[in-house]
Amino acid sequence: MKRMMLKKLTLSGHGKEDAVLTFERGLNVVTGDSDTGKTFAFQCINYILGGENPPKSIVEAKGYNEITLEFSVNDDVYRIERTIGSSKVCIVHNDEHLTMPYKHDPENAKNLSRYLLQLLQGHSENAYLKKNQKNQKRTLSFRDLVHLITVDETDIIAEGSSFQSIQYTEKTVRKSVLKYIISGSDDQNIEEIDDIENENIRRAGIVQFLLKKKDILKGKITAIKENPNYQLYTKSETTQLMMEEISQLRDYISYLNAQITQNQAKIDELKKLCFEDDAKISEFEILHQHYAEELKRNGMVSTYADFLEQLPHLDCPVCRQPITSSVIDSDSSETLFEYFKSHTVQLKSKIQDLTYSINDIKERFNGNKEAIGCLLNENSQLSEIIAEKQASLFTLSKNIAIIRQLDAMKKSLEIYQQDLASVEMDIIAYSEKVRKSKQSKSKSVSSLYNDYCSEIASVLKKWGFQENVDVTFDDETLDLSIDGKARSDWGKGYRAFILSAMVIGLMRYCFKNNRLHPGFVILDSPLVSLKERKKDKDGEWVDDYMEKKMIEDILEEDCLHQVIIFENKDIKYGYQYNYVQFNHEGNARRGFIPS
Repeated sequence: MKRMMLKKLTLSGHGKEDAVLTFERGLNVVTGDSDTGKTFAFQCINYILGGENPPKSIVEAKGYNEITLEFSVNDDVYRIERTIGSSKVCIVHNDEHLTMPYKHDPENAKNLSRYLLQLLQGHSENAYLKKNQKNQKRTLSFRDLVHLITVDETDIIAEGSSFQSIQYTEKTVRKSVLKYIISGSDDQNIEEIDDIENENIRRAGIVQFLLKKKDILKGKITAIKENPNYQLYTKSETTQLMMEEISQLRDYISYLNAQITQNQAKIDELKKLCFEDDAKISEFEILHQHYAEELKRNGMVSTYADFLEQLPHLDCPVCRQPITSSVIDSDSSETLFEYFKSHTVQLKSKIQDLTYSINDIKERFNGNKEAIGCLLNENSQLSEIIAEKQASLFTLSKNIAIIRQLDAMKKSLEIYQQDLASVEMDIIAYSEKVRKSKQSKSKSVSSLYNDYCSEIASVLKKWGFQENVDVTFDDETLDLSIDGKARSDWGKGYRAFILSAMVIGLMRYCFKNNRLHPGFVILDSPLVSLKERKKDKDGEWVDDYMEKKMIEDILEEDCLHQVIIFENKDIKYGYQYNYVQFNHEGNARRGFIPS
């Protein structure tokens, strides 16, 4: 693994004097009064290393909008340039300028995160980290490392570990990051561990559902088997015969329906003829009556023929005047009598013809009526036959449906029984996996962090904490316990001191075991809250004993690494190292940003 070493932080703006902080290998301390820009400088470093939130807007920084960080990797010098508020950075190396997004993108190597990881690892392959309890994964980003190497003034004294996130959705991936850094193995081939118990609960519910479903199916199958015709239904050859009989019945019913339709057409035609004949009969009877009345009048003329011949010799019965011979004479009377006589013969002939016609039509009418009755009776009989056949068809169809239903139930039961057996076997297998995983998990967690805890114990001992300390690591909170006392239960000065040991101890562990680590750590105000005094080896009380031992150890152990401390108090102790002091008064530099 390769390491980075920060060389220079620059804040610039148009028409502004550059604000510059230089760093060296080993220990670097930036100290001074409050409100001199130390925290602002810390925020600038965090921002240019891919942070999302820009440095806090302060009056002194007005007009400054460009941050530059120069660093080296194996003596090759690189420079990151970022405009405040921009989503992109520019990386300068050997006069080559590369502009790229600062956000991590696993699919695209051209981003700040992938670029820095490739510098450190020497390859572009993604490491995969478990990000939730469902074992979904994402790739490692450089920002995952930043929270392991930088601690701001708030997190340094907080009760919670800066290694862990306060956001629930980030807790799992934070654990995965630290596990990867400590072990060197990612989660690409991870198997389900955390969710086995929940999965078994879910599977047990499925088993109960399948058992209930199986009982229901068994009940239905039993009911069908108890049907007296069950044996008949289940014979495949009988089923085939029933299908053929159904087909024949449908054809026969169709034939009968066609016959009924044909008969109905005949009935309609006969009804039409009956209607026409009935109308003719009425017309002919009226005509017959007319001819009969006319024949009767002609008979009266013949009856009174003698009276008409005597009319010329009589007086008019109305006016009592004599009838002149010019009105009625014997010749005209003879002609009139002959006419009526001939007309009477004609009328009798017509009446006879009408009588024959009426009788013929009535005979035909009655015949058609009788035919209609026969056809209606035939249709009624056909309908009864159809009803009987449809009842048989319904029974056969119902029987076929029962057989198919039974077959479907049998198949469903077989499937459920197979699923049930499979799930029950899965439960046994998963239960065994839960048991083994719990054992392996406890063992792996214990062994995974043992060496890291030993490194922290060594750091605390060198820093004068106490001679022998029992350091244990909680893989849920990602925090320490010292002699059984959780770091969160210590006072804030000791919390900051122990967290500093965690961060620096992790860097030393990674160097010794060739694990991924940028090669530098940045701590903001790790000592200002620590108030302590101890006896030295001569038995003399010494104020800030652990603080001094910490500085001595870093100067000795981390001379090839890089430790940057922003602090509000003087911690030089006469040693020679990169020491930058800000002071509102005197000759010292007044602050990070030139006044």
